[in-house]
Formats: sequence, structure tokens, C-alpha cells
Amino acid sequence: MSLRIPTPGAFAHAVLASAGLVCGFAVGDWPAATACFALALAAAVLRARRAESEATEFRRRSEHDPLTGVGNYRKLHERLAAATAHDPQKFALLTLDVDRFKEINETHGHLEGDRLLQEVGRVLAENVRGTDVVARQGGDEFSVLMPDSTEEGAEMLARRIEEALAMIKVADAAPVRASIGVALYPQDGATPDDLLEKADLDLRTTKERRRAASIAVPEVASVGAWSSTPTPSQV
Repeated sequence: MSLRIPTPGAFAHAVLASAGLVCGFAVGDWPAATACFALALAAAVLRARRAESEATEFRRRSEHDPLTGVGNYRKLHERLAAATAHDPQKFALLTLDVDRFKEINETHGHLEGDRLLQEVGRVLAENVRGTDVVARQGGDEFSVLMPDSTEEGAEMLARRIEEALAMIKVADAAPVRASIGVALYPQDGATPDDLLEKADLDLRTTKERRRAASIAVPEVASVGAWSSTPTPSQV
């Protein structure tokens, strides 16, 4: 049984206000009328606060991914739309997906897959700036919107993310890696769709080159494709 005290509704507010009028003008009991009016005012304040709290919670839920706690697809697109429409400053969009996620999910179960996604969300949230926006687009794909960021800033963040992901413990004990793509505003696109497409193209290029080269460890890569031909020391 819930012990939550219900907030007075509109009906209770109306009853208290009416009682105050009756006590004051019909009966002449102004102390009682004052008490009724005070209760009516308190009820109105409680209703307003509850409505504001519910609106805030609804907004929070509508913008956040329930599994990982980071932003969701809607939040990312809203912020991208706002940045491309009103912000003349350069920014970077970083998109990543987790290598081998499907394999881990199918081999070790969905609970392990969900735990991995939660860890990836945590890593991203802990390594970005306060002004950056982290969002899960769906599945194992995440994005980071980096306001007022340069190519160098995006490259530094990608390297930091790679290093932090490798520390995550998974069921098969293999290091966690992610393929990363980057788009820069405005040179790579003027709309959210253009930027997302460019970042996704970078991501897929990275994944294809890594698969072709059979690279076994994370490497420092260029922003263009976030991977390169292995050097002799990496072979």
C-alpha cells in the first residue's frame, strides 16, 4: 500500500475556495474563511509544483535512454538541429558502435549485452566535457555532439574513449573496442542528416579497414577514417 499523500486536485481547491466565501459572506466567520482561503492557496501551490515536477520528469524521460541513462535519438537530433540552425560556431559529431557486440550478445546473452551497453554509456559520460551531448542512437550505436570543437579535439576524445573502452571487463575477457566516425560542422555538412551520414560513413570505413587488416589492438588513427595501415611495430 502506498503511503504517498495525494496532492489536492482542482475539486478540493474549488471546495475550499467556496467554503471560504460561504464562511466569510454568508456566515460572517472571517477567521474560518481566512483558514479556508489559506488552504485553497496551499492546494493551488501544491498542484502547480506537482505539475512542474511531472513536466520535468516527462521531459527527462523523453530525452534519455532508459538502459544507459545517456541521451537518446530524439535529444541528439534536437541538439543537432539547434546547433546547425542557430550556432555559427564549429562543432564535431562523433559516432561509434561497439565491435563484436552482436557476437557478445548472442554468445553470452542479452543481460551481458545490456551490461556492456551500460558500461559504454558510462565511459562516454565520464570522458566528455560538460557541454558535450552523449546519446545512444539505438542498438550499440552512440554519438557525441561536441560544441565548439575542432578536428584535434574530436581526435583526442576518440583516443581517450578507445583507451577507456579497453578497460571494460566482458564475459570473454577480450578488450572492448569501438569503430569511430567523425563529422565536422560546417565543412562536412550543413544539416543534421548530412553530418550523421558523414560520421556513419567514417565509422563504416573504419570497421571495413580494421576487418581487412585483422588488427588486434586499438591504434592511434586519423580523423578521416580512424584507422590506418599498421606500422611494422604493430604487425
